[in-house]
Amino acid sequence: MKTFKLKSHPDPAYEVTNFRWQTDPRNNALITWQWPQHPDVKYMLAAASETMPDDPLKWFMKNPAAHSVITRNLATHYEIAIGAAPRHFFFAPAYLLKKDVAVYGPLLVTDLLYAKVHVTTRIINTPMPFSPYKRVKFSLSYSEAHGAELSRRALRYTLHEFNRHIGTYPLDDTVQSGGVLHIKKTQHVRFVIEEEFAHVLALI
Repeated sequence: MKTFKLKSHPDPAYEVTNFRWQTDPRNNALITWQWPQHPDVKYMLAAASETMPDDPLKWFMKNPAAHSVITRNLATHYEIAIGAAPRHFFFAPAYLLKKDVAVYGPLLVTDLLYAKVHVTTRIINTPMPFSPYKRVKFSLSYSEAHGAELSRRALRYTLHEFNRHIGTYPLDDTVQSGGVLHIKKTQHVRFVIEEEFAHVLALI
């Protein structure tokens, strides 16, 4: 049985480059990288944690045999469901060294990744006869049960007229699933997400 040993490599040929990540519409984390130039580096170990360890590399090496292994000849990326709780994803390149697996840093770490709540919006505009106003009926549905509570803090509606932004307004606590607005016929309603919540909420 092979053992895992931590090594150090100042040689640039061992460096992993272009380490990046993103979250897809299905709440999968997609992590990509460019393998080191050195051909012996044929493995990438991957792990996840809901918290950031004080010493990530030491934490990573406590049980390296339990981590997922990506092989160089099969992939240049790693895809996994984020899950209900936000997580960091950790990566360390490795190569075979006689009967051992040599693992080396620096450890590659993503930001804390969140599974996004998807908000589906529907807007119906109904002009009011003999009036400069129209009735706007909107409905909101959420992919997760806690979406309504989250949208109370994160979701806003904006008014636009002749391609000009008029204002941004919060949703009333009583209309988290839908409601009615009366606005001018020349105006339009759009929903937006506060920037600080863009990593946990997505409009569809």
